[in-house]
Amino acid sequence: MSALRDLGQRQHEALGVFRSSEEARLLTRLAQTECLLELAKLPSMRVDLASYAGMVVGVVTQFVPSRSCLVALDVRDIPPIETRYGSADDEVAHAARHALVVDGELAGELAVVPEAAELATAEFLRAVAEQVSSGLGILVESERLRRRAARDQTIRLVEVLADVPRVEDLRTLVEALALLPHALGARLDVAHSTIGPGVSLVAGMAPSEAPELVEISGGAVGVSIRWSSGAGTSEREDLARIVETIEDAFVKAEERRRLRADAETDVLTGIGNRRRAVHVLSDALRLAATGEECVGLVYLDLDQFKKVNDTLGHDVGDQVLVAFASHLVATVRAGDVVARLGGEEFVVVCPGLTEQAGVALAGRIVDATARACAHVLPDGWDQTTSAGLAVYPLAAGDPDALLRAADRALYAAKNGGRNRCCVAEHLVPDGHASPRRWR
Repeated sequence: MSALRDLGQRQHEALGVFRSSEEARLLTRLAQTECLLELAKLPSMRVDLASYAGMVVGVVTQFVPSRSCLVALDVRDIPPIETRYGSADDEVAHAARHALVVDGELAGELAVVPEAAELATAEFLRAVAEQVSSGLGILVESERLRRRAARDQTIRLVEVLADVPRVEDLRTLVEALALLPHALGARLDVAHSTIGPGVSLVAGMAPSEAPELVEISGGAVGVSIRWSSGAGTSEREDLARIVETIEDAFVKAEERRRLRADAETDVLTGIGNRRRAVHVLSDALRLAATGEECVGLVYLDLDQFKKVNDTLGHDVGDQVLVAFASHLVATVRAGDVVARLGGEEFVVVCPGLTEQAGVALAGRIVDATARACAHVLPDGWDQTTSAGLAVYPLAAGDPDALLRAADRALYAAKNGGRNRCCVAEHLVPDGHASPRRWR
């Protein structure tokens, strides 16, 4: 044991001699100079303040082996930022702290607990703090310019909402609100028919109170801001005007939604019309192509419907159409879309529907049609329907082709005796489909 102690003592003495040597001092100065040069490069990378703080910690700990390192920023009108290396809070608490200054104002502090004191002298760490402060001066001015432009950016984002609001647009909007001058954070709550379920989005530091929701056509909207101490009446008045603009945008979006809904609704039955069917089918195939999924299309035609109109009158014929539309809505799956193409022709667009499930669905519709329409027809008069099923991508690769494939299958069912369904054949090399499988 005595020999080990002697060896350890000699190593410690040798390390002490090296640390006091001119070579060690030269290496230390080179590391310190390289550290300052790397810090000088950071502002040119045009990063945000949080990224800058993280990069400063990374550079310092790279050139100065440290047990812990802290960069804390508290710049006027900008949310506080803290980045650290190591987790020993007691070490940082006892470390020498060096002020970070921007425009003569305290903007934060740098604290380092080095492994070796000679590598992080007070003089060197002051130089590091000065270099970091210089970088902060550039980035803080850039951040403040960005915040001054945030109001115009917010108005542009609000204008997008007046078309078709999306959650992605709302998330971008709340981020812009959090960048308004003197804002530290923002919260946006929206419950509106144009976006579906209500959402609550936060950016920056969460406001201490939930926003007060204002009722508008189609739902409600509320905005709250967490202000810095520098915020005044003008900032709050600006926010009030922005909130009014947001509310107006949602009112316009609701008006457009209603107009689109009216334009895509069959007046007699209340279900979708041809425009709605084409719109939904195109969207369904686009999403299916992305996720490599199926889309089923069931094409239906009421059998010998002309006889109903000619014999019982158009009023009864209209009642049959309404009853059949109600039967379709009650039979299809949640998420399927029912539409009347015109006359006695209907379609059901079924995202994710496999061919096997499509046959079962079409079968349920066909089997129960007579029963569903019986209450509007004289005793002994059975109204039946025929169906054609085409499934993307088995029978066709685009909306028009899928409609044609389902139509061919429908008329194959008609020619086969009616009151049944037929499935479109899978694509063959020449790109056409022919009906198969009878039920």
